[in-house]
Amino acid sequence: MNFELLKTLQAVVTSGSISEAANLLYKTQPAVSMSIKRLESDVGFEIFDRTGYRLELTDKGKIYYQKSKQILAQVSQLNSLSESYAKGEEHAVRIAFESTADVNDMMRKIVPIQRQFPNTELHLQGVQMLNALKLLTEQQVDLAVTPWTISFESVGDFESKIVGPLNFKLCIHKDLLKPFNIDKPEQITSKVLRQIPQLTPIKLPFNMDKTSLAKQISDSIVKIDDISCFLAALNAQLGWGPITDTVWTNEMEENLIRFKLPEINSDVNAEIRIVKNRSKVLGPAAQAIWDSL
Repeated sequence: MNFELLKTLQAVVTSGSISEAANLLYKTQPAVSMSIKRLESDVGFEIFDRTGYRLELTDKGKIYYQKSKQILAQVSQLNSLSESYAKGEEHAVRIAFESTADVNDMMRKIVPIQRQFPNTELHLQGVQMLNALKLLTEQQVDLAVTPWTISFESVGDFESKIVGPLNFKLCIHKDLLKPFNIDKPEQITSKVLRQIPQLTPIKLPFNMDKTSLAKQISDSIVKIDDISCFLAALNAQLGWGPITDTVWTNEMEENLIRFKLPEINSDVNAEIRIVKNRSKVLGPAAQAIWDSL
């Protein structure tokens, strides 16, 4: 198949005449006419009806032209892809986002990069319970957006930078406090909470379960590994537990109270960071995302 002949066909159809197509292609009119005749000879049927004042596609020509447009578009994409790979652009960038991260602003910053590198696929994966960092250590993703504490530096050879703060507070349904005549956050104590079930993660990796965030206060424990289940449990008055500012909404204030407890909040100083393996060289698209966040 001669792609130059298909390009000539496209120029004739879009411009509406041999003369205009010749101008677009910087060729003479006889050269364009010869190309169309050669194409018709190759395919074995007439593409244009020449009986009228203007060239019109035949029924077969219309179908052939539509198919040729698709082929030329695919060839153009293939050429663009080849040029991108020749420049060192990666096939895909894989990013894992923790549910505790506020991804809205990050997504807006990624948009121009996606347009700058249209041939690089973006694989965006939402995860929970610090699995973003786990995927990074296993080299299943290129970048991780995750809560970060100083203890994580011992987990792997990472390079990271701050994306934003991560603020934890504890949360409980107001109705669970009514038997104790409590309606203000400052009235909540460990003694009260001990009598109400505590919502905790099923398992936290990287020794996070040894921090005060996972410290058991209550006599009864409910273990959860999903943020939607956690919110449902809060609203169902199943217990109390930690919640981040990124998850909290103003609508929750109607039924829920956020509060602090020194035994739990005192040593949880975390940030949201974008993290990469120090030993891995990022491709241009991944590097652009890293630089933008």
